[in-house]
Amino acid sequence: MALQGLTAWRAYLYAVSLIALVVVIIGTVDLIAIAIEVFIYPAPQPYPAPQYYPGLPGSVAQVVVGLVVWAYHWRLIRKER
Repeated sequence: MALQGLTAWRAYLYAVSLIALVVVIIGTVDLIAIAIEVFIYPAPQPYPAPQYYPGLPGSVAQVVVGLVVWAYHWRLIRKER
């Protein structure tokens, strides 16, 4: 099968896949930073208090949504081959 070249549709699929992967990477880096803050360098507490990490829900959402968007568009790319 000969390659048909880069069409606007393929460019869109590759661009969205790349952006979704970047979102996943950013979310993963944020999750790693939160994990380091929680497990390796916890803040000193005079008494046990529950910690709230405001970046956690956003980071998890970035990873989940980014993976779903990437998987959907990558499946479309693979289907066109």
